[in-house]
Amino acid sequence: MRYAADPPSRRVRPAGGRIGVPRSLCYDELRAYFDGALSAHGFEVVHAARSTAKTLAAGLERCVDEVCFPLKVLFGHVAALAEQGVDTVLVPRLVSLAKGRNLCPKFHVLPDLVESAFPDLHVLAPYVDLHHSKRGDLAAHLVDATRPMLVELGAFDGRSRGRLADAWRAQLARTEAPAPEGDAVRIAAIGHLYAERDPFLGVGVVRHLEKLGAIVVGSPEVVPEAPSATEDGMYYEPNIRTARAIERRLAEGADGVVLLTYFACGPDSYAADAIVGRLKASGASVPFLRLILDEQTSSEGLVTRLATFVDVARLGRDGGGGRRA
Repeated sequence: MRYAADPPSRRVRPAGGRIGVPRSLCYDELRAYFDGALSAHGFEVVHAARSTAKTLAAGLERCVDEVCFPLKVLFGHVAALAEQGVDTVLVPRLVSLAKGRNLCPKFHVLPDLVESAFPDLHVLAPYVDLHHSKRGDLAAHLVDATRPMLVELGAFDGRSRGRLADAWRAQLARTEAPAPEGDAVRIAAIGHLYAERDPFLGVGVVRHLEKLGAIVVGSPEVVPEAPSATEDGMYYEPNIRTARAIERRLAEGADGVVLLTYFACGPDSYAADAIVGRLKASGASVPFLRLILDEQTSSEGLVTRLATFVDVARLGRDGGGGRRA
């Protein structure tokens, strides 16, 4: 697989020095790091515009029906970047971000899928696989993974390691916005980062919950490192992160949990019910709602389910005379 071993022999010269980044799937994984790494080497990073129905329509023209909703949208973002004159896109080959864990198989082959659908584009695919790396930490492994990409761009030089160290510090410096204060019912809407942070990919769940008067919190920017019994036997990084994020939000007093999952997502199909079942078995008493999302999700039916769920969460909180301790 490209970038798994020796640096590529070809050289890429992005038009206008611009490198496009599609907003889906791996967009929120290591974004600050890759933005910093490319910018520090003189490239302009062009982020795709927010996801819309038009983005999905463009993706459907290039993608088969059987894949998940976020992958279809990613293809639409790549198409939009190409229309803007961008001829080079960053699509990392993300295999593993931690020892003993893996990412969705679609992440493994994402550069190949994009390259096949868009043969006129240059696809930059840094190979990130910490599990099989000789390195013991992600920061050191990312230098190994990024170097071949910079060589391909003709940008790697004696100052590159220092620039990459700065990019990693920017990644670690991400801060979490404080949750809104108030006595409203608090709902944790947790799932893949793109489901939480992209209103289109999340089919408006967060917006609908807020309109219903709830305070909505998502995954923390930095998920606790300590493993828990909830994730026992789980292998995929997003599921482990989801389990830990839900546990943290419950410990902080969430009154209910909405679990955001996708139709046609293999890891979600086996892990979502396990997470909910284990949390309930361990004593979690708040209501849970698992949503299975795709491009066919009805807004009307969704709002009805969310309204009922918020009412149940509010009754559970206030049934004993007030907010639980």
